[in-house]
Amino acid sequence: MSTASLLRGKIAPRRRDVTKAYCQASAVLSIVIVSVILLTLLIQSLPVLLSGDNGLLGTRWNPDEGKFGIIAPLFGSVFVMLIATIIAFPIGLLTAIYISETRSSKLRRFIKSVLELLAGIPSIVYGFIGVAYLNIWVADLFDLQSGRIILTAGILLGIMILPTFLTLTEDALSAVPQRYRENAKSLGLYRHEVFTDIIFPQAKVGIAGAGLLALGRALGETMAVMLVIGSLDRLPSPLFNPLSSGQTITSKLGREVGESAFGSVHFSALVFMSFILVSITIALTILSHYFLTRKQADV
Repeated sequence: MSTASLLRGKIAPRRRDVTKAYCQASAVLSIVIVSVILLTLLIQSLPVLLSGDNGLLGTRWNPDEGKFGIIAPLFGSVFVMLIATIIAFPIGLLTAIYISETRSSKLRRFIKSVLELLAGIPSIVYGFIGVAYLNIWVADLFDLQSGRIILTAGILLGIMILPTFLTLTEDALSAVPQRYRENAKSLGLYRHEVFTDIIFPQAKVGIAGAGLLALGRALGETMAVMLVIGSLDRLPSPLFNPLSSGQTITSKLGREVGESAFGSVHFSALVFMSFILVSITIALTILSHYFLTRKQADV
């Protein structure tokens, strides 16, 4: 055996050890950073949590009167996210099915590149487009004085999360081995039966993970939603009326963080909403990674 081979044999294990140590350190550092963020937000939330009658679990928001109800923006966040889901998920799923089942590599590469461009557009640009065009279109369609309503925010957010959901869903469908399709067709199954009985059951865990990741992004969008939702601190009337103005946690934070005094109860209430938002986002991310990891293990 040559000297070069001996050297390579000694260096390779050292490189693997260094790489493993680096990855472990990165993982530990990530956990520490997330923990510090959550702990910091929780500590800064203590003034509003320990204060007296502040109406924290109510719907009224009036800092001058010491009322900091978080139900309206929390409900607005969930409502907008629900509308975005209803819009983005069916379109994304059907498009992903078409891309994966046509098995056209050129079409797949083209659509993937377009989706990557859409995903890379800053949210403020989507917000400007929503203000300039989508607001007017929605107002004309429903004969409203203003299109800055919950429905507009939901539509815009659905467009924004569509590339993320579509790309990950298509990856989950394409990850199903081709032999499954061939064996199913050899047994005489129709094309739609191959998908519903063979492909979708294999990919449904990955699709669920893609949906949760898309929801995590939808929950954290600020600028685009803030520009088109109207930003009124109230619940819709009736409750699930998408044609009324509203508020989300992110739009609330974007508008009022700069106006609140650091250390005040007002600032603490905003930080507490941030803590809720981060907690939900982390939970969705953990669930999505669980589903995606489980899907890879099954395949």
